[in-house]
Amino acid sequence: MNYQDLSIKLIQEQYKLKNSKSKSILVIIGGIELTRKNQSIKKLSELMDPRYLKIKAETPNRVKENKLIWQPYINDIPKNGQIMFFYGNWYTDLLASTILNDEKIQNNAFNEHLKRIYEFESYLKNNNVDIIKVWFDVSWSKVKIRTKNIDIINKIQRVPRFTWDDFPQKKWKTKTLYNQIQTLRNRFTHDWVIINSENNIERNTQFSQLILKHLKLPPVQIKSKLKYQAAPIPSSLTQIKKSEISHIEYKKTIKQLERKVADVLRYSSHNVVLVFEGMDAAGKGSSIKRIIKFLGLHEYNIHSISAPENFERLRPYLWRFWNKHSTNGALNIFDRSWYGRVLVERVEDLINPIEWQNAYEEINQYEKQLSDTNTIVIKFWLAISKDEQLRRFYKRKNTPQKSFKLTEDDWRNREKWDAYLQAASDMFKYTSTDISPWHIIANDSKYAARIEILQTILHSVQNKNLGHLENL
Repeated sequence: MNYQDLSIKLIQEQYKLKNSKSKSILVIIGGIELTRKNQSIKKLSELMDPRYLKIKAETPNRVKENKLIWQPYINDIPKNGQIMFFYGNWYTDLLASTILNDEKIQNNAFNEHLKRIYEFESYLKNNNVDIIKVWFDVSWSKVKIRTKNIDIINKIQRVPRFTWDDFPQKKWKTKTLYNQIQTLRNRFTHDWVIINSENNIERNTQFSQLILKHLKLPPVQIKSKLKYQAAPIPSSLTQIKKSEISHIEYKKTIKQLERKVADVLRYSSHNVVLVFEGMDAAGKGSSIKRIIKFLGLHEYNIHSISAPENFERLRPYLWRFWNKHSTNGALNIFDRSWYGRVLVERVEDLINPIEWQNAYEEINQYEKQLSDTNTIVIKFWLAISKDEQLRRFYKRKNTPQKSFKLTEDDWRNREKWDAYLQAASDMFKYTSTDISPWHIIANDSKYAARIEILQTILHSVQNKNLGHLENL
């Protein structure tokens, strides 16, 4: 196929994807600058409409143990209908950091980073992102020819670099760096397309034909990974215990706890994420107020989650949460969360059963990766009785400063009470893990519930910081 015919077919398929928004395409580029892989991307942009090709080309990021290796790239994950090229990506970050020994990445750490990458990529693939991984390869004999009589360090510095300019020229001349790269990349390129880059025309043609092939592929049909069985509804959701506590005792206890929790959160060596779910009017907002009472404005972020915007619907559902996890020590509080996938989206039939059943494992992996990168995730379900909810609804209706909180959706959700109880019960069954268990808090009595929530946070954070918070 000549370039003219190839261009026609590429543009036709490019616009089909743009208009159908049936999936997105993410192209991961690997190889060294001496393979001239940038020329293949440049040629492809000439054959296609370059306005709808997005390219992220950056120098590598240092891999850090307390940061998810894919986190620097989350804002650039393509939405449905888009084609994105990562010229520099989580693999080049891992390669560069390992070669430079920035974090003293040993075999186990290298493999652990790869595991997280594979889990992340699997999630993307299961959510309409077609991932193409391409390694541009070249023989050592060709490298020697291309480096002959040129200042290789200065040449590499003029293009998006792989931090290889930190190495002396002799590492190129003696094949040291070439061997290091090839040895490391052989540990992860088993599922990559390897393109021989010795011949420029063949390299460009093979790359362009590969993109055309994937443009023609339909979205992957996802199968359920879970043998779903409905969970029994626990009595803690249907028989709400109402604990009485005097106002005097409450005021005394709550103030002490608020100060202790603030100190523990402030000096924790871990990042902390609090998740609040529950029926409407369950008391999520008032509970959050008590947590932040003695925290500075810079010490916390509150994320009030509602239905996704249209642009968010075009991306994997976890996308809108990925960049809300700060690594600077600030507390992140979610008033509703990613669990909407298995609650409201399930109950309202916004997604099919395969999607919400697969979401359990995807969420567990997500929280496991947060835990692995120094984050404590504490999850609360605030349980109230149906009678108590009705009482609070009417109180809101008759209180001017709270009437705005009561909406038609609240009444409509109330009609689906039993469906939400079943969805919540399944959520507890499949996502309450040793790393991040669910805490079901009876909240017909707000005083007792607020104290229990603060005590749970206190104990959870202290247990993760043994020896670090002893003097608080």
